Amino acid sequence: MTSPNPILTWCTDAVAPRQRVDFYAEALSSALAPMQVAYYGQRDAFRAEMIVADLGSLAVVRQTGTAHRAFRERRDLARATERTYHLVLNRSSFWYAQHRSISRLEAGDAMLFDSGLDTDIRLEAAYDIIHVKMTEAWIRQWLPSPNALVGRAIPVSSGWGRALTSFAAQLSPQFVARSPLPLPVIADHIGALLAFAAAEVSEGPKKGSGSSDSALSNRIQDLIVQRCADPELTAPQIANSVGISLRTLHRCLAAQRKSFGTLLIEARADLALRMLKSTLFRHLSVAQIGQRAGFTDPSHFARVMRSRFGCTPSQLRLAHKDPAPPEAVPSVLQHE
Repeated sequence: MTSPNPILTWCTDAVAPRQRVDFYAEALSSALAPMQVAYYGQRDAFRAEMIVADLGSLAVVRQTGTAHRAFRERRDLARATERTYHLVLNRSSFWYAQHRSISRLEAGDAMLFDSGLDTDIRLEAAYDIIHVKMTEAWIRQWLPSPNALVGRAIPVSSGWGRALTSFAAQLSPQFVARSPLPLPVIADHIGALLAFAAAEVSEGPKKGSGSSDSALSNRIQDLIVQRCADPELTAPQIANSVGISLRTLHRCLAAQRKSFGTLLIEARADLALRMLKSTLFRHLSVAQIGQRAGFTDPSHFARVMRSRFGCTPSQLRLAHKDPAPPEAVPSVLQHE
């Protein structure tokens, strides 16, 4: 990381209008990770530009353009040749991300993405994104368990999130290429701020043992909610993310009259309900929503939803076909 490689630029202006969406999807796949792009307006209105400074273990990327959807599914995960992590911050507009859970992020908020997981990003308006791509080996020097931060909104308005997003927002490929500081110094700043943000997310109250157990239980439940969409999620994985033994995890939940299995099913059911009610997911079938919520068996999905909410998934979707709320996706981005 002593000197950056040349800055690379991809711009849809370089190709015919009908080729722009596919061109940009290929650019994202080659520079970041295998990915698909969907655009629901007229193709000649789509525009996107991406500028990349590849620093080796890190790459600093700036992305601008018109509203669209970028997503990764299982077939895209299968095409990946490496595992990477991505700190993404939209400086100019709000956006939606589905990465373990569904989040609405405001302008200036960030999120850490794991290339090994399904991802669905919806940019609802013209955007200006700063994107830091990190190798797995590099990020684990700072975050031994990156999953503690993956998929969680990092708000611009509080704590170490404010420091991290403020620093990241000032980065650009051109800046790091001519930075007055050595590149390892910039990288160390990013790593340290990620570590502080992750510690802030993980820490709980340090009062009596009762408060400590309750805080630990809350941390466990929070992680289950964040990661419930992963169909292979296990209790040992959650225990490892929290930094406790599997026995301690089960003891802590039992003290609160809860169990890992019950909490996981409840979190998946609640996630599925939000997707069934949301206009953002009308393009998906009921079975696809069940899969995205972590249910691998459609019949099990139906039984859980009926048991928890008294209706089948299809009935729940029909019951919530109301007019779109004010903050729903603009009609130009609605699926057919």
